[in-house]
Amino acid sequence: MTAKLTIIDVGHGNAAVLADAGKVVVIDTAGRTHLQRFLDQSELTDIDLVVISHTDADHLAGLINLLSNPKYLVRKLIINPDSIKASTLWEDVRFLIDEQMRDEQLSVEYGISSCSPYQWCTVTDDLSLQVVSPSPAMALSGPGQSMPRDGRKLTSNSVSIVLRVLYKNDPIALLTGDMDRIALDQIVKYSVEVSAKYLVFPHHGGLPGEGSAEMFTSDLLGVVKPDSIIFSNGRVKYNNPNPEIVAAALRLIPAVNILCTQLSKTCCDSPIVRDDYRPHNYSAGNDESFFCAGTVEIDMSTNKINNTSQDAHHAFVNGLPNSLCTKRH
Repeated sequence: MTAKLTIIDVGHGNAAVLADAGKVVVIDTAGRTHLQRFLDQSELTDIDLVVISHTDADHLAGLINLLSNPKYLVRKLIINPDSIKASTLWEDVRFLIDEQMRDEQLSVEYGISSCSPYQWCTVTDDLSLQVVSPSPAMALSGPGQSMPRDGRKLTSNSVSIVLRVLYKNDPIALLTGDMDRIALDQIVKYSVEVSAKYLVFPHHGGLPGEGSAEMFTSDLLGVVKPDSIIFSNGRVKYNNPNPEIVAAALRLIPAVNILCTQLSKTCCDSPIVRDDYRPHNYSAGNDESFFCAGTVEIDMSTNKINNTSQDAHHAFVNGLPNSLCTKRH
């Protein structure tokens, strides 16, 4: 099996799948049935590890389908508590996890933070994960509490589990969940190593919650130094990525490769029927021609995106008169 990292087009949300040497890792499960449809198309039913960055529905909802369907075997789940989330979904997830743990069907680990070594982070001889956020102080505080001697209140987004993916010790990608300014400040303050070739941008390219979007983007890219930025965005919700964020990225790294899973309305008012290319992996935007890059597949052994999809994406965005990612500054 080729060592692959796949950023799935799930519309508005996040789901990524790592596969190497027979091991499968899922990071975030998006909403509805998108992850399930990707797994079924890829014939993946045995999942060694699921990591949920945080409890927002667009990162969590697919977990219900995964755990409740006997077709899938999930060996281990990594998920942190969230005392302020009051959604019915979060209640259902907690009930299901408790039930499966009692029946010894599922192994669960929580209380995850940086600065701690975890056995599950070693996936194969070549593939490993690093937890770079939340910091211990953030994890000990939890959502709804203020940072010690800081005063800023943490949200569910703040304490997203942020993972750096390494293959043969080469930093492949930074998967950020919905990390915000507080999380970024902790990474910068303690000089946490987060450099990676691919950055899956926080919050689907939406505004960071507090402070300047331009400054947040500049500070994040200054420590990650990516060659490529991936926005896991949906066309019909929130109209991400924010133009201010894309413009800031291009000012800081003019040659950066930008890929949106779906075509932003800012770039094109109406969807364009594509006859040039169709994603070979499941993409939520495929049927309605909502996709831009669509599902992004990275060969971790070469650290490159599938050439066919990369070439098709470049040709497509270069043909759009208002494409955000081609407006070089």
